[in-house]
Amino acid sequence: MTLSLSGTSSILEAHYFPPIELLPNKNYVLGLVELLTFNSIPNIDVGNNKFYVGKEEIVLPTGSYEIEDIENFLQEALALKGMQISLKPNNSTLRSVIKCSHNINFQPKDSIGQLLGFTSRVLEANRSHNSDLPVTILKINALRVECNITSGAYVNGHRGHAIHEFFPAVPPGYKIIEVPSHVIYLPVANKSIDHLQLRIVDQDGNLVNFRGEVITVRLHIKASS
Repeated sequence: MTLSLSGTSSILEAHYFPPIELLPNKNYVLGLVELLTFNSIPNIDVGNNKFYVGKEEIVLPTGSYEIEDIENFLQEALALKGMQISLKPNNSTLRSVIKCSHNINFQPKDSIGQLLGFTSRVLEANRSHNSDLPVTILKINALRVECNITSGAYVNGHRGHAIHEFFPAVPPGYKIIEVPSHVIYLPVANKSIDHLQLRIVDQDGNLVNFRGEVITVRLHIKASS
């Protein structure tokens, strides 16, 4: 049988009444056969969307940004306060170079400093500063789909419920169509299914913000040989 779930949250749930009853004398496995949504995943969100400069706090709206987008936003916001800033990528070293007319404070945990490759420190005004680390403009390294009724998966040595993992290989705003060429089937732990929950998380196990886009997932359950 196939089970489809749709919703606008990274947690998808379905309740079945009466429950789906699997034959007690057979073992069953489940696999993901299709995931459809749009790549609306932000790299700047609550938690890393602040820019502290001088005595000012600039808040960047949640969104998917390139380095030049961040520079344009900060230039416009700081120009209103009589400040100047330059932010450029160094494509050879994969680091960023920043210069501002006022001191920049990358010490707060919710600053964009880490995304730009800077460690927790204060940057002196009117000097060019190269980031300590490569820019992490891509916040997501993997999307992982977890299912509450499966077993047999391990993540970093710990038991988990992951049934599929992939990288969204399309730019922001484009359709994600994930159809595995080889479906990985994992054992179904329940013979009676009355509640099914899927969670879509990143490589660190954090729920992914799809910003209200519709997500559709289709699963396949079959008897194992």
